[in-house]
Amino acid sequence: MTPIGVCVCRVMFRCEQAQRNTRGHLSALGGGIAHNAAKPTRETALQTMNQSSQQPDSSEERELALERPLAVIDTESTGLNPDTARIVSLSVLRVEPDGRRSLRSELVNPGVSIPAGATAVHGITNEDVANSPSFRAYARALAESLEDCDIAGFAVDRFHLPLLMAEFRRAGVEFSLDNRAVVDVMSIYHRLEPRDFEAAYRRYASDEQPPERNSGRRSEATFEIMLGQLRASPELPVEPHRLARWGRGVPDDAADEDGRFTYLDSGGVAFNFGKYSGEELSKVVESDAGYVAWVASNRDFSPDSRAIATDALAEAGQQQQDEYS
Repeated sequence: MTPIGVCVCRVMFRCEQAQRNTRGHLSALGGGIAHNAAKPTRETALQTMNQSSQQPDSSEERELALERPLAVIDTESTGLNPDTARIVSLSVLRVEPDGRRSLRSELVNPGVSIPAGATAVHGITNEDVANSPSFRAYARALAESLEDCDIAGFAVDRFHLPLLMAEFRRAGVEFSLDNRAVVDVMSIYHRLEPRDFEAAYRRYASDEQPPERNSGRRSEATFEIMLGQLRASPELPVEPHRLARWGRGVPDDAADEDGRFTYLDSGGVAFNFGKYSGEELSKVVESDAGYVAWVASNRDFSPDSRAIATDALAEAGQQQQDEYS
C-alpha cells in the first residue's frame, strides 16, 4: 500500500453526511450490552415483552431490527493483550437501517515490529505494512464515521473494542461508548452452543448428567469424551502424538512441533508461515539468509523451529566453505 493522507483517510472511513445524521438505537437484539444506556421503564419492558411474543415461531429468515447504523469491527494485531498490542489491520462493515452495507478495510503500520507469532496467525508481515499509514492517520475520521453507530464483532467486548479504544487514546482522539449497544457475537455463540465439560459429555459420551466434580470419575468421563470424538469424527488420528498435533492445528508433515516448517516430498524442508510460506528453506537461505537468521535467533519461535533454521544456515555455510577449500 502507498501512504495516504488524512484527507483520503476521511474518504475511506467517512460515510455520507446523510448516513451520519441517522440517530436511534439498536433494538430487539439478544446478547447486546448497552453502555451507560438509560434504564428501561416498566412500560418499555412490557413493550419489549409484547414484541418478543409476536415474533414468528418459524424458520423464516430474520433480520436485525436496526434503527441506527451498526458497525461490525474486526482487527488484526501485534499481540493478544489489547492494552499493549497495536493494530495492523482494521476492517469496518457499516450496516444501515435500510440494509445497505459499506465495507472499509485497511492495513495499518503499528510503529513496532510484528512478532513472528502474530504473523503466523494472520499472515501480515512487517513488509506488508511498511508503507501503510499509522492508526493516528485514521483515528479522527474513523471516530467520526462511528459516531452514530452501535458496535458488533466476534470477541469485540474482550479484545477488538478494548484494542481500538487503546489506539484512540494513544492517538489523542476521544471516542465514547456511551449510549451504544455493543453486541459480542462470540458471547451469543457461546450461550447458544456452550463449550464446557457438560456439553462435551452430553454430545460425545452420554445423554445423562456427567459425573460431579468431586466424584472421582471425571477422568473416566473425559476418556469417554475422547473416544466419542474419535467415533464421531473419522478424520481424527488415533495415535496420541498425531492427535495432539491435530488439536493444535499442526499438519502431519510438520518438521517441528509448531508446524512452522513442513517436509517436502524431495526430503527437504519448506517454510509453512510468513512471506516465504511454501518455499524450500535451503533456497531461502541462499536468497535471504538474514530472514532465516532472524528465525534462528527469535525466541518467539519454539526451540525445534529455531534449530531447523540454525541447521540450515550451518549447512549452507559448510557448503560454501567446502567450495572454497
